[in-house]
Amino acid sequence: MLKNLQAAFVLSCIFSSAPAATVSIGSVSASGGMWVDNYRVAGNATLFDGSVVQTGHATAILRLDKAAEITMASDSRAALHRSSLVIQQGEIELTASPSFQIEAIGLHATPGQDNSRGLVSITAENTVQVAALTGSFGVTNDQGVLLASVRPGQSIFFAMQTSGDPSACTATGRISIDSGNYFVTIASTGIKYQLAAKDLPKLLGNLVGESVTIKGIVVSGAAPAGEATAVIALQNFWTPAPGMETLLISGRLIVAGVVAPGSGVTAKNDSKDPAGIP
Repeated sequence: MLKNLQAAFVLSCIFSSAPAATVSIGSVSASGGMWVDNYRVAGNATLFDGSVVQTGHATAILRLDKAAEITMASDSRAALHRSSLVIQQGEIELTASPSFQIEAIGLHATPGQDNSRGLVSITAENTVQVAALTGSFGVTNDQGVLLASVRPGQSIFFAMQTSGDPSACTATGRISIDSGNYFVTIASTGIKYQLAAKDLPKLLGNLVGESVTIKGIVVSGAAPAGEATAVIALQNFWTPAPGMETLLISGRLIVAGVVAPGSGVTAKNDSKDPAGIP
């Protein structure tokens, strides 16, 4: 009898110490072949925190516990988490709330409102495109600096630069003054940066309302005024080329564009195995 009790106690300890089952964070479906965590899947699959999905010739639809609905284009690859998706290649279309974000090559795109719908893709030469179809998306870097506010109907490209100071900044925008503070506002991205330097009234006082290209360093930890997203320590400035409204910050060139009507991930179905998977 004692031996039976000891055996029951040991089994109880074994089961009580066993790890809890992994909790699902959503599901994925495709009409063609896809791979989930390096396993070929046809039809549907359950997703867990950290699951990696790769599409082949077909698109795939991901539903993440009401946090987001995502369509992955063909030949795309992404890692899924409960509150984020990390694009490794290709293009995705998502409808999500501000509690969810998309990451791509060090950029973070976060919906500005509930049910914001947009496109995020990695194109040639490590260029990231963020487009807002409905709602808006804020795009930040790894340091949390707001690089752009992508408005409905707008598409902005972020091109990786291979060298240079990651805090260096060159921006072209209009100079403004508010409560004694000077700012540069980038029209194409809708982002305002506060400027810091000695004798700013002497340097920029005659340029208020004018388009100016400034060069400087993004100051971390500073408290910007007037709804600015960051402070730029001004080093130099000059008159820009006509019509130029761009921003180079933290190693990324930002250029705005317009989303073409009907933009979105086009559904594709194909029963072939995903291309390019070893």
